[in-house]
Amino acid sequence: MDDKRRHTAQSTGEPHQGWPAGVRPISIDGLDHLGVSDDGALYWDGEPIEVRKSLTLTAMQKAGAVAVASSAIVAALAAVVSAYADFVSIGR
Repeated sequence: MDDKRRHTAQSTGEPHQGWPAGVRPISIDGLDHLGVSDDGALYWDGEPIEVRKSLTLTAMQKAGAVAVASSAIVAALAAVVSAYADFVSIGR
């Protein structure tokens, strides 16, 4: 990689095997770009580092989730009806 395109925080060492193109280890001087707040949040050059974790379900997983949720609702309703029937039968 051309040194003109290299970020000042990148080391001149070779990238690790399996890393995406253009990603290199951080240099010792690059550590000055990192910061940590009192609550442990990471910052790069004073800007918060945002970490996003998303969950994407396939169509089959969504269908399974709907089936499980529907079963749970039916079971809960059955428990309510059963409890009501027991309550009514004890009262007589």
